[in-house]
Amino acid sequence: FALDGSHHQDVDEWCDPFALDGSQDELDNYKNQDLDTLRTAVEDVVDGVEGMMSLAVTRALTAEDASFEGLPWAGAQDNGSIEASCLCETYDWLKRQDDTFGLDSINEYFQDVLNRIVVTTMLGMINPLQGAQLIHGCAAILGLDLMRQPLGTTLVIAGMRKTNDLAQGHNFIVKAFKPFGKIEEAAIAPNNRGFGFVRFAKPESVQRALKKYRESEIEIQDVSVSIKTLKSERPR
Repeated sequence: FALDGSHHQDVDEWCDPFALDGSQDELDNYKNQDLDTLRTAVEDVVDGVEGMMSLAVTRALTAEDASFEGLPWAGAQDNGSIEASCLCETYDWLKRQDDTFGLDSINEYFQDVLNRIVVTTMLGMINPLQGAQLIHGCAAILGLDLMRQPLGTTLVIAGMRKTNDLAQGHNFIVKAFKPFGKIEEAAIAPNNRGFGFVRFAKPESVQRALKKYRESEIEIQDVSVSIKTLKSERPR
C-alpha cells in the first residue's frame, strides 16, 4: 500500500477495516513503526484505550485515501498549529454539549480524535510522540481516566486578537510568556479563533505565569487574555 494511491492487485479486499478477521498474518501486512510507537505511547497514559487505538490504526492502514480533507485542523502548517487546532476543537466540542451528554458521547468524540491524529502521524505531519502528547492532552480535557496526568508544562490561551498569520501569532505568544521561563512550543489555532497554547520546559514556569495572571493580567498585543492548564473541563 502506498500513499500515492498505488496498490497491489488484491488490496481492494482489505480497504474495509471490518473485513479484517484480526489474524496476525493479515495485520502484519499493514505494519507501520510510527503507528506502533504512537499506540504504545498512548496506551501508557490513557486507561482502557487499547480497543479504540486498534480501531484507529486499522482504519488508517486500510484506507485507500488518507488525507486531511475535512479534518478540524485544516489550515494548520506544523505540529504546533495542529496541536492548537485540535485542543481548540476539543474545548469547543465540550462547550456545545448540554447537561445530558454522557460517556458514550465523549468516547465517540475521542474516537474521532484518535482517528485523525493517527492519520496525521501516518502522513508524517507530526511524529508519534507529538501525537501521543496531543492525545494525552485531549483525554485530560475530556476527563477520561488516565494512567498519569500531563506534565503540567502547558498553558492554553484564549481571548487573543484573531489572526490567520500563524508565525506572527507564535511570536506574540513567545514575547508575552518568555519572561516566565524557557519555551519549548507555542502556537495559535488557524482560522481566526483567538486560541493558542504555550509549552514550557519546566512546570515552575507555568506556576509563575499563573501567579502573574491571578495577581494582575497577562496581555498579548495589548489585550488581556485568559490562561489555564490542561485539565478536565467535563461537567460532573
